[in-house]
Amino acid sequence: MLPGEAKLPLPVTAFALSQGPHPDHVMCVRKVDNPDLWPPFLRDRSVFYLVSVAGEDRGTPTKEILPTPTPAAPVECPSLNPLAPVRHAMFTRQSFWLSTIRHFARSHLTVVLGVALATAVITGALIVGDSVRDSLRRMSLERLGSVDFVVRGPRFFRQDLAQRLSTEVAGPVIAPAIVVPGSVQTGTLKDSSTRRAGHVEVYGVDAAFWQLAGVPVPPDGLAISRRLADQLQLRLGDSASVIVEIPPTIPRDALLGEREETVIELPLTVSHIFPDNTMPGRFGLNPSQQLPLNAFVSLEPLQAQLGLQFTPASPRKKILEKPARVNALFIGHTDSVEPQLSQMGLEMADRITRAVHQRIQLDDLSLRVVSHAEQNLLSIESERMFLDDSTVAAAEKVAAAHQWKTSPVLVYLLNEMANPNDSTKYSMYSIAAGLNLDAMAPFGPFEFLSGQAPQADDEVALNEWLATDTGLTTGDKITLKYHMVGDRGELPELTKAFRVTGVVRLTGVAADRGLTPQVSGVTDAETYADWREPFPLKKDRITDRDDEYWKHHKTTPKVFLSLAGAETHWKSRYGQRTSLRIAIPKGYDPEAFATDFQKQWLAAMDRSITGMAAEPVKLQGLLAAQGTTDFTGLFIGFSLFLIASALMLVSLLFRLGLEQRGRELGILLGVGWPPQLVRWQVLSQGLAMAGIGGLVGVGLGVGYAQLMIHGLTTWWSGAVGTQGLALSVRPLSLVIGWLIAVLVGAFLIMRAGRQLTSAAPRQLLTSGGQNPVTIATNGTGRHLALSMATLTSGLLLLAGLFGLVPTTEAFAGFSWRTIAFFLGGTSSLAAGLLGLGRWLAVDRGSSVAGQGKRAWLTLALRNAARNRARSLLTTSLIASATFLVVAVASGRRNPAVEAPRRDSGNGGYSLVAETNQPLLFDLNSPSGRTRLGINLRHREEAETLLMAARFTALRVRPGENASCLNLYQTQMPTILGLPQHVIDQFATEQRFKFADTRSREPWRLLAEPAPSTGPIPVLGDINTLQYSLHKGIGATIEIEDAQRQKRSLIVRGMLDGSVFQGVLLMSEEHLLQLFPETAGYRYFLIEVGPAQANALTTLLESDLADTGFDAERVADRLADFLAVQNTYLSTFQTLGALGLLLGTVGLGVVMMRNVWERRSELALLRAVGFTTPTLRWIVLLENACLLGFGLTVGTLAAAVAMAPHLLSISADVSWPGLAATILAVFVAGMASSLAAVREVSRLPILEALRANAG
Repeated sequence: MLPGEAKLPLPVTAFALSQGPHPDHVMCVRKVDNPDLWPPFLRDRSVFYLVSVAGEDRGTPTKEILPTPTPAAPVECPSLNPLAPVRHAMFTRQSFWLSTIRHFARSHLTVVLGVALATAVITGALIVGDSVRDSLRRMSLERLGSVDFVVRGPRFFRQDLAQRLSTEVAGPVIAPAIVVPGSVQTGTLKDSSTRRAGHVEVYGVDAAFWQLAGVPVPPDGLAISRRLADQLQLRLGDSASVIVEIPPTIPRDALLGEREETVIELPLTVSHIFPDNTMPGRFGLNPSQQLPLNAFVSLEPLQAQLGLQFTPASPRKKILEKPARVNALFIGHTDSVEPQLSQMGLEMADRITRAVHQRIQLDDLSLRVVSHAEQNLLSIESERMFLDDSTVAAAEKVAAAHQWKTSPVLVYLLNEMANPNDSTKYSMYSIAAGLNLDAMAPFGPFEFLSGQAPQADDEVALNEWLATDTGLTTGDKITLKYHMVGDRGELPELTKAFRVTGVVRLTGVAADRGLTPQVSGVTDAETYADWREPFPLKKDRITDRDDEYWKHHKTTPKVFLSLAGAETHWKSRYGQRTSLRIAIPKGYDPEAFATDFQKQWLAAMDRSITGMAAEPVKLQGLLAAQGTTDFTGLFIGFSLFLIASALMLVSLLFRLGLEQRGRELGILLGVGWPPQLVRWQVLSQGLAMAGIGGLVGVGLGVGYAQLMIHGLTTWWSGAVGTQGLALSVRPLSLVIGWLIAVLVGAFLIMRAGRQLTSAAPRQLLTSGGQNPVTIATNGTGRHLALSMATLTSGLLLLAGLFGLVPTTEAFAGFSWRTIAFFLGGTSSLAAGLLGLGRWLAVDRGSSVAGQGKRAWLTLALRNAARNRARSLLTTSLIASATFLVVAVASGRRNPAVEAPRRDSGNGGYSLVAETNQPLLFDLNSPSGRTRLGINLRHREEAETLLMAARFTALRVRPGENASCLNLYQTQMPTILGLPQHVIDQFATEQRFKFADTRSREPWRLLAEPAPSTGPIPVLGDINTLQYSLHKGIGATIEIEDAQRQKRSLIVRGMLDGSVFQGVLLMSEEHLLQLFPETAGYRYFLIEVGPAQANALTTLLESDLADTGFDAERVADRLADFLAVQNTYLSTFQTLGALGLLLGTVGLGVVMMRNVWERRSELALLRAVGFTTPTLRWIVLLENACLLGFGLTVGTLAAAVAMAPHLLSISADVSWPGLAATILAVFVAGMASSLAAVREVSRLPILEALRANAG
């Protein structure tokens, strides 16, 4: 602003000019030596003039307004009183500020646009992050509808628990349901031409569920999601079959488990197809943005097919009432789909869990209390044959609190009991019992005819019936044969010799058939012929004495062992007891005692024992909607070059505008303005423009975010796996984006403005504030740096080419060879830029000799060296950006072209397969394939195909998909259990590639023993651990086991880009400790020749269709995983290329600055005969040299850095697209130089020469 007043030091003569602001006024000014030095806005408007007295700058302005009739005639102004204050009535500070803004509108507009672009990108990235999170939140609400909680347990429970629970939890709708995995197909199982879909979630529901879903009850039949309909090409009225597993009462891989008839087929008619945006069309209990394959059937028909329907009691048929069963309760309020607040949701879940345990019954847990009034005891048993340890512990705790006596029992089925010395003396199929034979009433005593109770593990006592059949007595040896359950469902028969320590009379406890729990189809069979054979019986060896014993004594044990001995031979992961007997205290009514014990027993069982709890699925889904990937940070990273280029432009354009105003600033400082006032004038204008640009950028940011969301659902859909993303704008993100961009822009503006306004007035008046041109000499330090960079690059490349660098891992999955080449590439980039800097710094004399285009080129290069630092900085930015863009674009992989290799991500396997139902038998053995239903009779080609394949089977604990294909945060990842022989095989054959794992045999880390409550070792893929779970080696992962107890997993190693992305790997032993009911195998790696893979896939998917067997190439699965990475690379390449294009505009601004600084030089060249086109070519050549050098060096250095990948077979580089990007950058850079070229043609020769002369 102008000072309010000033004093003249002495009277002086002024001259009047006629360009006053009013026709009746003249402007009285002092004589000046060089009016051309006046800034344009002063020269044009004749408002303020430089004060000069005898060539000496007095620094004091003055102005007098005198009326005159002849404004054009020069008049002499009167002398001024040197002591009188002179007031300035023409401009206020505000009007001067606004006038300057208007006059330099073009310069300020460029600053506004630059800040607007930076703001748009930053704000857009914030909005993208918000949009992804809000879209995931919205999809969670759509996915669950009004379902807030789900009650689940490890087994099926009574359906009437829903009614019992409604009395405790008033208000919400409670919908009983069956939720099982299955498959859907057109046609029948035997039709090989049918279309099949595996991994289908099958829901058996009633009207209460549709009330929670908020849709009308669909017609009877099969209601399916749109995705399932599209996959199977189903329409309304089409026929389809649903295939699901029959829930086993006894675990399938237990001795008495059902192994053969494991699935049912339900032929149905498609009655409804739910769109994707409806709750049933998206419904699922695990958070995922990908659309599910859902099939809904009526609850009662499904229960009837699975044997879970209500069955009334029939005394005549000796059938007890059997309640209907389900395995899930959906709970929610239908008046709102909005979730409970976090704390309230958790409290409500705990409340429902407590209510479940207050209303739960033993029958819900497949438990029963059997009263043996005649023996004065109770027996607690399980329909599953074995009692799990925690259940037994709860019962023993209750008994101990009252000092009630208990006796645990473990029984096992023996195949044969024989005299080893006489093959004709034997007995078939009876029970051995392990218990305390020395116990007193009511658990004993046993009456020994001879001998005593067994003590050692290899000692037994026989009842008198078996002793007679075998002809054995105390001290003899007896041979026992029995099946043990193998790892693959096989039942190898073991033969062991035991010493007989005594013979027991068949009376009292020894005659109690109640020692053996009831097993439907076995213990209730009238004869051996009526047995539901759990394995093939040798019926031809069953003797008449065996039939007679079964007729009279049924499951009464013939062999007795100590409890410890029975546990040694026959304990199971499902439990170590088959029953627990509790003595009824004296004075208690047996029935009343049984009721009292049941109540106390149930009260002692919490969720850690029952495994039943209410899960706040909606709250969990909303928490998981925060996502595993921060898309805000991701898109800021993708757009980093774009942001940097925009901010660089802001700084360059603002500096260029100030340099063009340099003489104005010099005049203001020269006439007495304080430097801080001038600086405030300049910076306040720049800050105002930054603020305006930020506001414009906020609006542009919304559009930019919409474009990015469109890209994520179309061009880059591989990164998100859904088209359900929608734009979501939060005001806070707009404010944050505006603040970040404006503050950074303001910092750059203040930095540029402070540098220029700190210059001396004389320098501003003579050179506009530009630093004088200097050409540095070739320093020793610069020469040494160039030599070191060149030498390092050469040595690294030679070492890599000649195999002198090891190919072993260095860190994070990168080999030393890869790192050597990358360092070689970066060293090449540094060497190229240092070489350019050294060339620019060489003093080549003051003259340029030559003529024609060669001379033009020489002059252009010399001009580039005129401001070495500016040229080198600009070229370095372009070269570095090119290096990263090309390197990133070169990182794409296509695993489909990779051959199976044991040390790669495919581990040497061609196929990976999963099933809905567990397979109990070994696919590698002919007998196992036969029992699985693969009929190879008259199929020699199929048999040859299977014989050539090698199957690796893993157990599966289903959970959430923890791969990068799932945008939601993973809370319970899927876990694969590796049998010990698979661990040994992987370790011996060195399967798969590891990252950051220092062990020489990392697979054996899984076999490390884990304390009973300590962390369990796991392995995982580096992408799953670092990017989805955000864990590293040594980190712990908290999960819940089958009893809903918190357990810790410790990461011991990471695989590199393997087929195991999305899951955790654990030893089978540890998996079964955590989840003992995980039966069979559901995950398979298949080693087969690539040429045979398709035929084998067709064979297995056809013959194992009832299990939902679904195989795909390992390369295809890896390609699905890499689609996310490749998509991110494409996104970075696109946005990075835009940033690079914008960076070339910065190069054009640099050229504009160069032209402005050299306007006197260019005017002189025109004056001595250079034509305007020639000067244009010189300017273009200068820009082309710098731009071309940066692009070339960056591209070549990136090619060197990525050489190992580019030379690999899996490289998937789009060379045409990359070349088009580089060409577009070059064209854009040259186009941005046209502004500088146009400036050359507009330069006023005379004015420029006069300025230089001044």
